[in-house]
Amino acid sequence: MPYLKSNDARFYYEVHGTGTPILFFHPPVMGMETFQYQRKLAKEYQLIFLDLTDSGRSAKRAQQTSVNDFAKLAHALIKKLNITSVIVCGYSNGSSAAQEFALLYSEITKGVILLSGFPEVSSYLLDKEFNLGIWAAKKELINLFSFVLPGAHFRSKKDRKKMEFFIKQGDAATLQKIYEQGKQYVSTDRLKDIQVPVLLIYGKQDTVSPCYTLMFYPEIKDLDVVFVEGVAHQVPTKKPDQCNAIIDSWIKRKVKKV
Repeated sequence: MPYLKSNDARFYYEVHGTGTPILFFHPPVMGMETFQYQRKLAKEYQLIFLDLTDSGRSAKRAQQTSVNDFAKLAHALIKKLNITSVIVCGYSNGSSAAQEFALLYSEITKGVILLSGFPEVSSYLLDKEFNLGIWAAKKELINLFSFVLPGAHFRSKKDRKKMEFFIKQGDAATLQKIYEQGKQYVSTDRLKDIQVPVLLIYGKQDTVSPCYTLMFYPEIKDLDVVFVEGVAHQVPTKKPDQCNAIIDSWIKRKVKKV
């Protein structure tokens, strides 16, 4: 199995398909299984999945727990793969790492896709969600994460079991750090520095994330926002066909082939 090595830790990754590269960032502890329904995009694009710290098959107690760390790990992988330019796609908390990658490595970022994304944790509901994650990790309730997260994202029992298996291997102390540092992340004052096309995808029933469009609109020059019917936060897993079609159409319209 392929691994990226960093500071004595190993991070599992997979590459599928050919064409314009898309690099995916998942939320804490959920791993690349988050994007299993996006694998269909490999018919058109080169998909790059990386299990970040405390997720999937990667190191559980690595030092790399901040948003900045995750962006740098992804960049190290892009260099290892000899990829010269990439579109970044982040879901939920993973959208922070996608934004940070675009800000740190603007010269190789050709587009940014944020699924249920936000530039900071400032709304009441999102703050409560992060606090709940911090509390549960502090109490070492890994089994709670392994029950709630797969159940919220997958209808298929098989798919839930697969994510549950990896989450149960998580390290509570490391997960707590990831949530704490993720809550502190802010890109709002730097959004204007993202000069490439940006796509925001939200579920129409989402009560947490869509309000953040008001922060993106004034700062991003080339911005598209799409709301998906019949889903709340979990757009890539609950409405994968619509999500994939929106991504495919947007890339073909907005992003030059790389």
